[in-house]
Parts: sequence; structure tokens; C-alpha cells
Amino acid sequence: MVLAGLDGGLFLAGLRLLSLEQHCSICYFNSLVSLNLAKATTLACIFVLLCASMGIYNADALRSFRTFLKRFAIAWQVIFVLAVGFFAISKIALGVPFGWFVGILSLAISLFMALLLCMRFVFHIYYRSSFLKKRVLVLGQGATADAVIAYMDGPGRNHLKHVRTVDSCRAVENRVWTTEGNLAVGEPSAHAATPLLQIAQQMRVDEIIVAVDDKRGLAVWDLLECRLNGIDVVEYLNFWEREFAQIDVSNVGPGTLAFTSGFQLNRRRRVLKRVGDFTVSLAFLAAVLPITLLVAIAIKLESRGPVFYRQERVGLNGRIFRVWKFRSMRQDAEKDGVPRWATAKDNRVTKVGRFIRATRIDEIPQIINVLQGDMSFIGPRPERPYFVQQLRREVPYYDLRHRVKPGITGWAQVNYRYGESIEDARQKLAFDLYYVKNNDFFLDLTILVQTVRVVLFAHGAQ
Repeated sequence: MVLAGLDGGLFLAGLRLLSLEQHCSICYFNSLVSLNLAKATTLACIFVLLCASMGIYNADALRSFRTFLKRFAIAWQVIFVLAVGFFAISKIALGVPFGWFVGILSLAISLFMALLLCMRFVFHIYYRSSFLKKRVLVLGQGATADAVIAYMDGPGRNHLKHVRTVDSCRAVENRVWTTEGNLAVGEPSAHAATPLLQIAQQMRVDEIIVAVDDKRGLAVWDLLECRLNGIDVVEYLNFWEREFAQIDVSNVGPGTLAFTSGFQLNRRRRVLKRVGDFTVSLAFLAAVLPITLLVAIAIKLESRGPVFYRQERVGLNGRIFRVWKFRSMRQDAEKDGVPRWATAKDNRVTKVGRFIRATRIDEIPQIINVLQGDMSFIGPRPERPYFVQQLRREVPYYDLRHRVKPGITGWAQVNYRYGESIEDARQKLAFDLYYVKNNDFFLDLTILVQTVRVVLFAHGAQ
């Protein structure tokens, strides 16, 4: 958010400077374009959205300069082509020569993007500096603690520094023991720092991650003392959710889901989402209508069979509905009547079908389902009843994803590849539960913007 704001502010400042040339007797940019504050702000917002849709503000791009460079190159090309194309078309419509103007605009965009690249390079240098790293102490031992340590020691973890691991049962000294009924209660002495606090202060720890497989005997008073002294204490599941933007379905329990924040699906949220779905769907349908006509013709020319196909899917609260899609497989793809997962090089997929799957164009007809109220524009992808019955037995909490309407695109779709197995379904459920837990307008907007990257890069397509 900070980097997006800085980039947008820099772009806005550049536009405003270019729009003040009327005070310069030798400047000619005013004949190119006249920008007031409202127009410049609109262009700056569009610029930030385009950059965000390319993924340059994603966590992996912030931590890896190589990843950033790849996405920055695409973002530069998209911004350049759209800006020059729009400007050229507008000038042609007015009957004005545009060659010289396009040259100036191209130079301005190139200089700005070069400045942006230099700023991000400086950021990455400082981002690797030790004083910006969060110093982390892991409290616990066993598989959970090992998973946290392996994550922090892996590549691209420039924001974290693992300084020490402490056994969760070690910090039990300096206690004042009292008896309450048949229970012995140990409180820390008011005159001495707890062992855990001493270790944390000596190691200059910023955060303690509680990663224990069994919380019995956990030094809770020691952790409270650390928090009172300004050290963050984070439970493993919250740490995992923060770092991976998903919920660890293998370790979460129903008690944790019940008492954690989120999972609030109130009526007000549902009504606002429905209004947004209806508005966005109508606008999107009008924008892509020419594409749908071309795809329909291509499907009909390549293979026999209908342009569309309808298939049963599981929707809100387990209700069955029929989804609309462009047909991307042969008409006899399941002639034996046995449902199968789509695989990476599925020979049932037609040539046109492979293209529309890669670009997700085959999902466009599901706008009809959104307008009918069976689906939302954004939500977990609906699955077939045959596979849902199987996944309910194999994957814990799978039915929780049915507590919100399924969507055309979703958090799992922009973060994980196309699913073709039960293990893929388990991984995608971790993202779906994150969406159910944290569903709000900002997350929906993030998914909508990130979907552009998924479509352009054919991310996770089958």
C-alpha cells in the first residue's frame, strides 16, 4: 500500500508538472494535452491499478528483485501500449496529426518508468538491510516449529531473521506458586524478569512466534511479560495466515475457527456484494460482447456440438445449480459418464478450448449465473457434486467454502494453479477459507485486479 501510494504520488506529481507548461514560453506540451488536477488524479489511479494488476506490489515481487523486473517489464509495455494507443485514437478522431505528440508521450513514459525502476532498486537494497529485518524468536519444538523455521530460512525471506529457538517448557522459573482449590497456579515474580523475556531482550527480538504442537505447560505468563515489554507475540496459525495469505487447514481446529476474528457473513455485506455483482456483471458483459461472439464462431467452426455447455455445480449452502461455460472440450469428453479432473495436457481439450482456458475466456458465460443470483463475481470456484462428495471425506472443513456464493474468479485462482487432484483441492481450500474469513471490499478489489495478471500470464491454466 505504501509503495503503491508513493508510485501514484510520483506519477501525479509528474503529470501536474507537465500540465504547468503554460507558464513557460518555450514549452509546447500544452498543445499535446491539458491536465487539471481531476484528470491527473484519475490517470494516476489508473496507473497504480495497472501496476497492481501486473503483480508488482505482491509480496513475492517486494522480496525478489528478479520477480519484480519480470512483472515491471510487462507493466511498462501494457502502460505504454494503452497510453499511446488511446492518445493516437483520440487524435485521429479529432483529425489531428499525432506522430510528434506520440514521440513526446513515449519519452515521458519511458523517463518516468526509468525513474520508478531506480527507486525500486534502491528500495530493494535497503529492504535487505539488517536494521529493517524483523528479528524473530520461535517458541516451541516439533513439526510446527520446524515448519516455521524452514519457512524463515528459505529464499526470499528478507523481511524476517530467525535469531533463536526456545523450548516452550523451558521458561518456568522465577514463579510464585499459590494454591487455588486443587490447582497450583504459578505467577511470575514482580521483581525479576522471566527467562523468556531475558532471552528476548538479549537477542533484541521483535517478535515471538508460538509454534507448539501441545500447548499444555506453555509459559503464558512469560509471553504476557514479553508483550508488556513491547515484544509482539504471534500464535503459529496467525503467523501462517499473515505470511501465506491462507489458513493452515492441516493444523487448524474448529475451536480456533469459532473464536478467531473474521468469518462474519452478515446481511449488510451480502446485500452490498449482490448490488456490486449485478453492476459489475452488466458492465463487463457489455465490454466483452464482441469477444464472446468471436469465440462462439471459433468453437462452432472447429468442432461439432453446442457453443455452450451447462454442468451441475455446488453453490451457496450446498445448493445445486447449473453453470454456464463456453465448451472447451470435445462433445464426447465424458462419454462413459465418469467425471474426471482436467489435467495439464488433456487430450479432450480442443485447440480453441486450450486458448480460451488459458485466457479464462471460457468462464465469461458465467456472468449469466451471476445475474441469476447463483454465483458472485468473486468467490470460491464451484465444484461438481461428484467431486464435492469425495472431497468432503478427504479434506477437513471443505464445506465451509460453501458458506459464501461461488465466484467466476477467487483468491485461490489468483494464488494457486489449476487443481487436478485432491491435494490441489486441499491447497486451494486453504486460500478459500482465507477468503471466507477475511471477505471484504478491499479483498474483492485485490482479487479483481490480480485476475488481470492471471489472464495475461495464463497463470495456472489447464
